[in-house]
Parts: sequence; structure tokens; C-alpha cells
Amino acid sequence: MRHYFKFNRNSWMEETVEHTSKAFLGLTLNMDTIIATVITFPTGGVPPGFVAGSYNSAAAVKITDQNGAPVTTAMVTVDATALRYVTAGQQYEGGLNVNPGATVTVSVSVSGANYTASHTNFSTYPTITAPAPNTTWSSQATNLVGWSGAVPDSTSQYALGVFDQSGALVWPSGGRLMVLPSADSNTTISANSLPTGNLLVMVGIIDALTFPGAAAGSGLGIGGFNYVTVSVASTTLTLQSVSTAPASVTVGVGKSTQLAATAAYSDGSSRDVTTQASWSSSDATKVRISNLGVVTGVASGTATVTAQYGGFSGSTTVNVFQPNPSPTPPLSQAVTYQIDYAHSGRVTVGASGPTFPPVAHWSTTLTGNSISYPLIAGGKVFVTTNAPPSGSIYGTTLYALDEVTGSVVWGPTPLSGTYSFSGAAYDHGTLFVVNFDALLRTFDAATGKPGWSVQLIGATGVTSPPTAVNGVVYVVGSSSGTVAVDEASGGVLWVGVGGDHSSPTISADGVFVSFVCDAFKFDPLVGTTLWHFAEGCSGGGGKTAVYANNSVYVRQLFDQSQSKSVNLVLDAGTGKQLGAFAAGPVPAFSDRAGFFMNNGTLTATDLSTGATLWTFAGDGMLVSAPIVIDNAVVIGSSSGTVYALDAAKGTVLWSGSAGAAIDGPDEQNATLTSGFGAGEGYLVVPAGNVLNGWRVVP
Repeated sequence: MRHYFKFNRNSWMEETVEHTSKAFLGLTLNMDTIIATVITFPTGGVPPGFVAGSYNSAAAVKITDQNGAPVTTAMVTVDATALRYVTAGQQYEGGLNVNPGATVTVSVSVSGANYTASHTNFSTYPTITAPAPNTTWSSQATNLVGWSGAVPDSTSQYALGVFDQSGALVWPSGGRLMVLPSADSNTTISANSLPTGNLLVMVGIIDALTFPGAAAGSGLGIGGFNYVTVSVASTTLTLQSVSTAPASVTVGVGKSTQLAATAAYSDGSSRDVTTQASWSSSDATKVRISNLGVVTGVASGTATVTAQYGGFSGSTTVNVFQPNPSPTPPLSQAVTYQIDYAHSGRVTVGASGPTFPPVAHWSTTLTGNSISYPLIAGGKVFVTTNAPPSGSIYGTTLYALDEVTGSVVWGPTPLSGTYSFSGAAYDHGTLFVVNFDALLRTFDAATGKPGWSVQLIGATGVTSPPTAVNGVVYVVGSSSGTVAVDEASGGVLWVGVGGDHSSPTISADGVFVSFVCDAFKFDPLVGTTLWHFAEGCSGGGGKTAVYANNSVYVRQLFDQSQSKSVNLVLDAGTGKQLGAFAAGPVPAFSDRAGFFMNNGTLTATDLSTGATLWTFAGDGMLVSAPIVIDNAVVIGSSSGTVYALDAAKGTVLWSGSAGAAIDGPDEQNATLTSGFGAGEGYLVVPAGNVLNGWRVVP
């Protein structure tokens, strides 16, 4: 059965909750009835007329005594924020800020009786995929509402409604939101059921629980919503054309995305006719289209999808992308920053693991005074240095070295660009190199021969390494955004939200990026936002996240409630906060333990229990991000010392000199990202302008 939430004009108030398996239960007959509702929005996503002041949440608490009379003298707080009694609504109201995933506590004191109920706020909210913001709907037509991303858990459900600008619910009728199960992703609004004018379409997730100690019918409701604005008008003009959007789109096999059809009229206005148009595909063996405009990839190739309405038509080119699978971690090669595309810092060199002391060593001096993290694949080691091209003050240089001898195989290849930043990734025999200016170039890994190059959207702002996997290379920039590019052609597959210093982190079903106030999970092939964790602030910055143990480890999110940066563990599937951790540089992970370097001390933590397994401080100057080679953990000191530790015990297996000072990773400036690498039996460590290779497999 469904929950129903009812709203009064200009205030949020849960009025009734129909009986479900967790319906509100009466505890006594002579106690107060308390109906509390807390509704939250993403910061910057609060609709007009709903929350007064600079808040992202609104609270309403209605209290009646055993005779049904309003209680006007109670003390009511939500997370210690006092609510005031509003006579017009006969309830206590107020605005506050509630962080995603935070616990919300409602406290009520009435004539010496105290009541308290708590519930966890949602970590992420659904993304509205239809209608697009500022769409014009026809009041005489059926209109579509679609959403994706955040999914209700076993006790919550989707909720949606249409409101006017003052906060009054205008659809559905009866004053109650429509509530739908987690399997649904769209619904339609029948013709002639909406008034004309500017309206708000809201979609969210709601949950409810009992209010302990209060009378029957009491409860606490929590809801997290997003919204878009629409304009509803009558259609009495002459139709002149129909167009579809986007004009071209890429989907994966078995993946779907929403198209839209728009009708243009003689007075220059337009209407959304997505649900009224007749949709067709030029090749149903490649692309399937639903009667609501949802396009789905069937097989690799291209097809044209057409929307027909009123004698006119518009078309969209649909490209179905077939991924080119990459090896599954743990990898035997280093293919991006922190070794793999999950940035887990983990590599395997064989069933018996590495040998320490190493069996061989080489050392090569390169131009410049700093060297990037190494890629190790196809018998070669690939790095960039901060040496600019001849005659330039900015730019970097690309090298390919023989992994056995350390001798230069090809290069140095000059890489132009603003500042001294470039980042590289490897996949399917190709190097993908991006500079600060968002110019993405390819090189044949075996020969160094240049391939395609593409200027990504935006002009500047890339300061973190790219990630390439399954035939797609992902790049994050503050101006270019998060961009997914076809490895074979250089064609842009999708563009999402961008930021600073967050190398894209990839799992089997998501792309994760993390910035100072937000963390996102995108669909790898279509870019749909699957979840968004927001701290409710704004500003630049960011740090590369790690995917491990079905969790995402996010560093230096700014928590406004604590006025400080925090490191959080988020559920990779839902974005829900699971815990916190301490780390400076990016941590590394085995299948059983996490290795966190913080303030000069490396700590090993059991992933299942959270217990500390061991700590290691070395010479007191540890600075690098750790990496894991099967059963060994490797970390470096600013003294130039490299340590290999037993992953289970923390005992030193070996230490050696890198020949120069080792730098910790710079995740603040537009400079090379330093780090260790391991793969194909080698441990590779940059130190200043010296690159070291140790053979760790006999």
C-alpha cells in the first residue's frame, strides 16, 4: 500500500499516513498527537516560496491534545533549531540546514511531557530527467515526468507533485503527493489536469516512522526533493515545426536515456509534446524507442529516431557505443594514477607476490626537476616531466622507458600547454595525455606515434590525471567538466559536472568524482547522475576518490555543520554516508585492508571490522601515497627512502634509497601529480628528476 503526504499552502505538513507494514501505531489514548515533517532540498536547489531564508530544509510540527485541540505553548526544536507557532497553519514552522545523510532529531516538550523522534536524512535525491527546466507544457495534453539516480530503500518511496509558485499543491488532486515504488522511473500527468501558469514539478523520496510515546496517528516524515520549473499554457495556435533534443546522443548497449520533442507555434512559443508525439527508430536492431521518448541501445551502431506530431517531425541521431572491455582489478599493470582505474593503489605481480629485497635496480635521470606518477604496460614505463618544450616557459615532456633497463625507448616528446601540468592514462595499447588547457591527445604506446587529439569543452582547468577503461577515457576539469570520450575516435560521449583535482574513479557501474562540497556518481556510458552527495556549500578544490570494498572513499569535503573538512566513506550504490576516515594523500586498499597515511604515519585498517591492524612511521618523514603489491605495502619518505612492509603485520621487508627526495602528491596546484607505480614485476618510484625501477619478481 502507499503512503500519502498532504500539504497546506505555504507550509509542509504530513496530515495522514495510510496503514502499511510500518504504519503509525497508537500507544496510549491520553497523549498528544504529533505530526512532524522535515523536507530537504539540495543547497542551491530550493524552490521559491517553500523555505524562507538561506536554508535548504523546512520543518513543520503539528501538535494536538487528546481532545483534538491545537497545542500552542509547546517547545519544539529540530536539530536544536527552535520552531515558532504559526496561527494560520496551526503548527510550528521553521527553516534550517540539514546535510545529506545527517540524523534529524525532532524534540517536543508539552506540559512536562517530552517526545523525541529521529530519522536519517537521505544522502541523495532523484534527478529529474523530464521535463527539462523551463519547459512549456500544454494544459490540454498528457505530460511526462521522469527521474533517475537515487533509489528508495526498503522503507521509503518516490513522491512527486506539481506546485504553484506560492507552494500550493495543484496536482494530484486531493492535496496529496503521488507516491510510487522504487521500480518506477516515470509517470504521466493526464490532459486537462493542470492550471496554466508557472509551476514547479517536484520529485523526491519520502519515509515515515512512529513518534515514540505520542498518541495514535503520530509520526515523523522525512523527504528529500529536487524540482524543475515549467510553464503550462493552452494550445490554440498554429503548429509550425517539431524538433527533438538532444540532436545527437550516445547510449550503451542495454542503456537508456530520455529524449524530448518540442512543438513550435505561430506566435513564437513552444510546447513539450514528448508524450503526444509518435516515436520511431530507423533501425530497431540498433536502437529501440518507447512511446514516451525513452531511447535504448540494442546493438553497436547508429540509428535515427524520429518524433512525429501534427504533420511535422524532428530527428535525433543515436549512437550505440559498445565498450571495449579492459582487465578487471587487481591489475598486473599500472594504467593511471594510483595504478588502476579505481585508484585503489593495488597491483598483482603473481601468485607468490613480490620479492624483497628486489632482484635488480635501475636509475635514470630525466630533464626537468619533477616526474609524474608512472604508467607501466607493454614492457615500458611512461612518465611526464615538468621540462617545457624548447622556447616555452610552460608545458611538459613525455617519455617512454624500457622497464628492464630504464633506457629511453621513445621521446622526449614535448607537450605544450599552460602551466606545468599533464596527466596520462593507458588502455588497449594507447596513451591518453591531457594538459591544463583540456587538450586530450593520444600516442601509440609502442612507438610514440601521435594519434587523434581533441579540444574538450571549455578552455582551461584540468589539473588531475585522466582515467581510461573499457574503451572510454574520462577527464575532469573545472571549466571542461567531467567529459567521457570514445577512445577509438575522440568523440565526446557525454559531459557532466566538473571541478578541481579529482581524477575520475571508475567501478563496473559508475564514474565517481569528488569536489570540495560535492561527490557524484555518473553512469559510465550516458553520464546520468546516479547520485549526488552535497555538503551544502560552494567553492573550488577537490581530491581524487577511491573505489574499494563497494565503497567510495572521499577526502576533504567541507562539512558546514562542523566548519571543517572531513573524509567520508560513501556507499557506492546509494551515496549514503557509511563512516569517516583519516588520511592526507589518497589511501590504498587490498581486498581485506585499507592503508591510510596521515600526518606522517601509515595505518592499516581491517575493512570488515574497522580495527587498526598496525601503524608505521618509518623515519618520521613519510609523504607519499601508499601502494599495495599483493602482500606488501610500499611507501616513501621525503628523505628519499622507500619502504616495503608486510601488509598483514606492518614489519619492514626492505628499505632502499631513491637517490633524491621523494615528493608527496600535490593536489592543490596545476603541477604534475607525483606517485609510485608497480606492474609487470616492477616497482617504479620517481624522486626529483630521478626515476627508479626495482625488479620485484625473480
